[in-house]
Amino acid sequence: MNQRKIKQYLILVSFTLAGLVPFQISIADTKHNSLFQDKSYFDYDIYWSFLKIGSAQLSFHQLDPKNGSEEEYKIRFSVRSNELISAIYPVETDIVSTLIKIDDRIKPLVYRKDSNEGGNQTDSIVRFDYQLNQIIEEKNQIQLTPIDIEHNLQDPLSLILAICQNDFQSNPTFLQNVTDGGQIFPIESSYVEMKVINTGIGEFQSQVIDIDPQGLRGVFKKSPDANVILYLNYQSPAIPLKLKSKVRVGSFSAILSGGMYQGNPIKGQKIEILQSPSKSNEKLKKHFKL
Repeated sequence: MNQRKIKQYLILVSFTLAGLVPFQISIADTKHNSLFQDKSYFDYDIYWSFLKIGSAQLSFHQLDPKNGSEEEYKIRFSVRSNELISAIYPVETDIVSTLIKIDDRIKPLVYRKDSNEGGNQTDSIVRFDYQLNQIIEEKNQIQLTPIDIEHNLQDPLSLILAICQNDFQSNPTFLQNVTDGGQIFPIESSYVEMKVINTGIGEFQSQVIDIDPQGLRGVFKKSPDANVILYLNYQSPAIPLKLKSKVRVGSFSAILSGGMYQGNPIKGQKIEILQSPSKSNEKLKKHFKL
């Protein structure tokens, strides 16, 4: 088993799931905040080809109000390599995005990432200062050069919320500016088709969403034909059911294995196929045999 590929793969999973895997938030209202009120969470099994290499969890929390302060929410994301892979290259990544409600809109406030990869600890914290209109990042306690906040901007975890709140049946192409403290770049998500997928907790009718990886760092820059496909169920906000990608170090997927959604255990069920608002993407069919 190639240790370097496993390292690249797990780093890719932790970044991609947190940023995409792939939920318009700077312009989104709070009518779907039951995700936070009911403490929804989603568990995933992570595969490299057919080999299970770890697990991940995405969870939502509404914070107790503080002395007249604005409402705050947290999205947590964690990735863990399993026992087999940890013997080769252990990975533990924890990411927390703190969001704040301003004028009935949810915006990122603090984005924190703590990562231990092969025994190397990296900590970063990104603060969104709306009074100074700046994004300030500290990496391993060293402050980097601030950048200006742009309109319609999210961090990688609030991007998840934004994608899952978008109605792809009426708005099949969705564009969102994203930053994790470095360069700001647009992420485009496009509806492809409806497709039935199987998970460990049953069958789901899903919306297939193509996410353009242009602008993403790391292995995506070195994979000109890379694709990221997100499968969402047909609810609002949607549940991320599966993430699939093909890059130069191989193909990976993260598949829903359990969780709670708005106070109820998640279970698969058959849903009537809906009419597609756009044609299927032939390039995606070629890459992923959709």
